Amino acid sequence: MSDRKPVDIDDLIINDEPITEAIRQGAREAMKRHIMAGVPMASWADGKVVEIQPDELMKMLKEGDVAGS
Repeated sequence: MSDRKPVDIDDLIINDEPITEAIRQGAREAMKRHIMAGVPMASWADGKVVEIQPDELMKMLKEGDVAGS
């Protein structure tokens, strides 16, 4: 049996920081994987799909420019 208490959906809507941080963490992990593989990452900018090269991903991570940070 799990010791976790049930999630209150209303609390998640009011305090969305845990969800936002989970999304940011996922974005950082995806960026790191693309950097390690040496392949560009697809993203959405100005209404179109763009490729972000690994060196630019590295710069974004260092500057903290990740998923609305």
